[in-house]
Amino acid sequence: MIHNNLMCHNLTARRAVLRLALAAATLSSAGLAWAQADSKACALVLMHDRGGSAAPMAALGRKLQATCMVKAVEMPWSQRRANDKDLPGAWQEVTRHIRDLRQQGYKRVLVGGAGFGANAAMAYAGAVGDADGVVALAPEADAPGIGGLPATAMALRQHTPVLWVLGTDDPLFQRGEAFAFAKAPPHPQSRYETVKADRKGTADAASKPLADWLKSLE
Repeated sequence: MIHNNLMCHNLTARRAVLRLALAAATLSSAGLAWAQADSKACALVLMHDRGGSAAPMAALGRKLQATCMVKAVEMPWSQRRANDKDLPGAWQEVTRHIRDLRQQGYKRVLVGGAGFGANAAMAYAGAVGDADGVVALAPEADAPGIGGLPATAMALRQHTPVLWVLGTDDPLFQRGEAFAFAKAPPHPQSRYETVKADRKGTADAASKPLADWLKSLE
C-alpha cells in the first residue's frame, strides 16, 4: 500500500511539473511573438555622404538596433560607384528598399541620410513622398543636382515629420533654424537638434537624439 501511494504521489508531482513547464513555454512563446511584432514597428533607410560608403550608416544603425531597424544602402554617389548625377535611379533604389521593408511587415518606414545623403532624403520625400518621416544629419547648404537646402526643405510634404541634426562645429550651425529647417512645412513631431561635433562627426554623435525621436513617433 505504501509503495502504491508513493508511486501515485510521484506521478502527481511529475504531472504538476509538466503543467508548469507547458505554461512557461506558452508564456515564453507569447513573449517572443510580441517581441517579434514589436521589432517590426520601425525601419529606417539611411543614405551616406558623397564619395563615401554605407559603412558609417551601418555603424549608426548598430547603435539604433534596439529602437529601429536600419538599412544602410550604397547609393550612386558612393566612392565605388562615383555617379552622383543619377538621382532618378537613386529614387528608384530608395523606393525599392522602402517597398521591400513594407512587404516585410514594418509599420513605419523612414528615409534619412548624412551630408549629401540628408539632402537626398529630403529631396526624395518631397518628390516621391513614400516615407513616413525624414532624418537629416548635417545636410549640405547646396547639394549638387539637388539644389539649395532652403528650397529642398520647402518642398517637403506637410504630412512628413523631420528630425534635423546639426553639429555645433558645422558651418551651417551659425545660420540656425531659420536658414532652412523653419522653411519646411510645420509638423508637430518635427525636431531641430544640435550635437557637439563637426560636420563629419554629426551622424555618430546623433545616435541618442535620433533614438529618442524615433521612440517619440506615434
